Amino acid sequence: MPNALRLGRVCWGGGFAAVTVVLQLWPGAAEWLRFHRPAFEEGAVWQLLTAQWVHLSLAHAVVNAMAAVLLCWSLAPWVPVRQQLLAWLGGHLGVAVVLALDSNCLYYAGASGALHGVLAGGALVLLCAPLAIPPSGWRVRLMGAVLLLALGAKLLLQPLFFATHTHGWLGIPTYYSAHAAGAAGGAVVVLSALLLCRWQAAQSQTRQRHE
Repeated sequence: MPNALRLGRVCWGGGFAAVTVVLQLWPGAAEWLRFHRPAFEEGAVWQLLTAQWVHLSLAHAVVNAMAAVLLCWSLAPWVPVRQQLLAWLGGHLGVAVVLALDSNCLYYAGASGALHGVLAGGALVLLCAPLAIPPSGWRVRLMGAVLLLALGAKLLLQPLFFATHTHGWLGIPTYYSAHAAGAAGGAVVVLSALLLCRWQAAQSQTRQRHE
């Protein structure tokens, strides 16, 4: 198995799964690292990021840990680990921004927003795939388009379908704004990286023509 594929399957997904479950089981860690607006306003700014590594229950943590492993395994054949991590970072930043700005959000914990960033970023990588890559570029691009459309439909429809439910399927409130913010953050960071790579490639070709 190529090194990039091996890393993509175990690096961030497996690492996140292990850390988040350990933090959830560690006495007091989850409570201290969760986002609490009063503590944040008193200076606990780290909670904007650490809240995305802990959860509101052990079941919540296990589900997101499994989702992270599934994501990195399923994306590994087409999305390099570096781009997965960029999407994951963008998802974290997107959620952090909405937590800081939304004064109605009093507390938060969970990785689902960042994972939506991985989905959005991974879909963009597939959508922008060169047509020459195996198995065939158009199939990879179609897969990216379908994934992006499905994600967009989920983000638009889930608040409508679950508006009457004060608690999610795990018995805890779901903060849908984090899903949208995470997806937006992952998409923006990955798209910026793709555009930068294309600009650098164009600059390199220009320099070669003039040499």
